[in-house]
Amino acid sequence: MARIPHPIKAHPALTYQEPLMVRIGRYAMTGTLVLLVLSGLYVAVWFLTAMNLRSGIEDWTKARQSEGYLAQYDDQKARISGFPFNVKAQLSDVAFAPPVEKNGKRPWVWSAQKIAFKIVPLPWSIGELHVDLSHHQKLSINAARFEGKAKKFELLLDWTSKGLPDDFSVEINNLDLENKNNSYRFFIDHLMALTNRQSDGAYGFDVNGEGLNLPVGISGLGRKVDDIILRGQLSDGFGQTGLSKDTLMGWRDNGGTMEVERLQLKYDPLMIQGNGTLALDGDMQLVGAFSARIQGFFETVEQLHRGGVVRGPDATMAKVVLGMLAKHPDTGGPLSISLPLTIQDGTFFAGPVRLLEMPKINW
Repeated sequence: MARIPHPIKAHPALTYQEPLMVRIGRYAMTGTLVLLVLSGLYVAVWFLTAMNLRSGIEDWTKARQSEGYLAQYDDQKARISGFPFNVKAQLSDVAFAPPVEKNGKRPWVWSAQKIAFKIVPLPWSIGELHVDLSHHQKLSINAARFEGKAKKFELLLDWTSKGLPDDFSVEINNLDLENKNNSYRFFIDHLMALTNRQSDGAYGFDVNGEGLNLPVGISGLGRKVDDIILRGQLSDGFGQTGLSKDTLMGWRDNGGTMEVERLQLKYDPLMIQGNGTLALDGDMQLVGAFSARIQGFFETVEQLHRGGVVRGPDATMAKVVLGMLAKHPDTGGPLSISLPLTIQDGTFFAGPVRLLEMPKINW
């Protein structure tokens, strides 16, 4: 008779199950340790970002001062804050102006009661610097003094870039600066400007503005610009190492150009739409060629003549020679003229007619 095997009992060590509360406690401890490590890393990143932001502001200020710019702020009032969600810096009593010109004066001086900087120290946003310029500010241009603030005046830029920021934007809404000497105001209803470094190395730009009352204007045309659209790109290498005269000369020598894909300007009585190319000549002055459709051409020439910008003979020649090209659109509307616009040898030409002398760029 066959023997029946004796049943084997499992050893308790092989069937042991960890109690639920023990497992929960172990997971909680592991999660806590991971959270502590990540928190420590985040705190380290926050302080490192804060130090880099402060030193970056100081280095930029010293670099501009070495180039002859007025660049200063009250270091005693500088503040770093925002922990833990943001890195914030605040500068007080800020002043900035370009180098002194040959006449011993600066062409303009801008100052602000306060400028606020902000960085969100997360991997996808740590390179973005937000700058708030909406606070009370002053602008001095020659004898004119403007003072006020904006509802919104913000910059957003890639602060880790060398040279010009690879990505940059500025948005202005309801900037209103009053001239304390008279009733004239400098205001911008809306202005949005974007630039970005493209994959082929070119530097694209896109500017849209509405309702601009500028602090200075063209004599005869005034200061009010109703609408402006400017879109295009600067060829490969522009601004990668800064915008000094030497770097711009190198960019020019390598065939640097500015391609304007769309230009639209409403500067009463002038309305212009066109596209073209600008470059720098051997003397670092502008040269260019545009194809444009213009409304209000003859009224503009007359007002520029009255303002002393266009000489009498040039104004008469423009009206006579270009008058034959003017026509009303087939769909109706104001008289318009299509013609090439060129800049060469320091002179602006409308078609074959010499119109006005271009202001010289002083480097």
